[in-house]
Amino acid sequence: MQKKYKNITYASLGGVLEFYDFVLFVFFLDIFSKIFFPQNNFFWTQINTYISFGIAYLVRPFGAIVMAHFGDRYGRKNIFYLSVFLMVIPSLFLAFLPSYEMIGLYSTFALFLIRILQGLAIGAEVSGAWVYISEFVKGNKIPIALGFASAALTLGLLLGNFTILILDSYFSKDQIEQYAWRFPFILAGIFGIFVLLLRKKINETPEFLKLKLQNYLVKFPLKQALKTHKMSMFICFLMTVVLTSGIATLMILPKYFSSIFNFTSSQSLWMQNFGILAVIFGSIIQGFLASKWGSYKICSFFSITLMIFGVLFSLYNQQFLWYFLIVCFSQGIITFAPVFMTQIFKNEIRLSGLSFSYNISYALLAFFTPFVIDFLYEKYLGFYFIFVGMCSLFCVFLLKKTHKGF
Repeated sequence: MQKKYKNITYASLGGVLEFYDFVLFVFFLDIFSKIFFPQNNFFWTQINTYISFGIAYLVRPFGAIVMAHFGDRYGRKNIFYLSVFLMVIPSLFLAFLPSYEMIGLYSTFALFLIRILQGLAIGAEVSGAWVYISEFVKGNKIPIALGFASAALTLGLLLGNFTILILDSYFSKDQIEQYAWRFPFILAGIFGIFVLLLRKKINETPEFLKLKLQNYLVKFPLKQALKTHKMSMFICFLMTVVLTSGIATLMILPKYFSSIFNFTSSQSLWMQNFGILAVIFGSIIQGFLASKWGSYKICSFFSITLMIFGVLFSLYNQQFLWYFLIVCFSQGIITFAPVFMTQIFKNEIRLSGLSFSYNISYALLAFFTPFVIDFLYEKYLGFYFIFVGMCSLFCVFLLKKTHKGF
């Protein structure tokens, strides 16, 4: 029993590293454009943000397809180890990457390569963690375990934000641009090595060992999933809408707090941190409640809560802080994305089917979400939360018709 919980904990740590790197890269993007790109060049100025940041999302599905295939064919453990390795090495390399002034365009292309490797790793890391954890627990324990995993992902955002606050407290803006920005990535590399050492101790999942023993392994699992699990993939898309809503609430909306509420950048960052904490507690508590009363009931209740308080928050009145925190707590329904996704694919194609549908959906939705929020946030933000909640409820409706075990 103790070994099982260790496996679950070690599996969740990679998600912390992924979201920690995500926050850092977003925050330092302007600095990277000065350090690693030619200056006074219109072409590079236009593409640097889209390529250096967005390319990681574009390659996610490729990493998911390749690594998930081998995960279904040869085991979850080794692929799970590889995904963290491909995140750790680029982080360390980025921490010591020479500037454009020192090595010219080599630094620019190296930054692109780093993001590509990280994107390939992320493609398998999150979905791999969900599948790995779900295959170590049974029945009503699944929501608790995956609620913990969802909270761990969000914890990475919190750690990234606190790292940025510490940098701002101890270093000037010039010092951060010159050298201090490298410290968080060194820290990420050290943490990643620690995670690698821990993951060496994890065991293969009982479900995969059973498949291997019974010779149920599929030669081309993704091909089989595309043929037989189209509805499951659509459900994954719906729940990915819920997952990417966290990007809107925790990463995009706080940027507008300065114009809406006259917040300073520091105040906006603290509001963001409180929102992240609310999501963390929401994920864990909703996972616990679902283990008692069922995932369908709890997911439906908090989906409705998200819609109601999302509309109230969009009014931007004097109670906006409480509404924002309740919205974030309700967004603990991200817990049900892995709960549902891991249970609607057959064991022999689970990793390939889930990884492909989730990462394709995430790449598309994460790209469009910032534009949607930018268009809606002033007057129509409530419609976005209604849409997210309705996607979640529709997912529950479809699952009730096809799966009775939630």
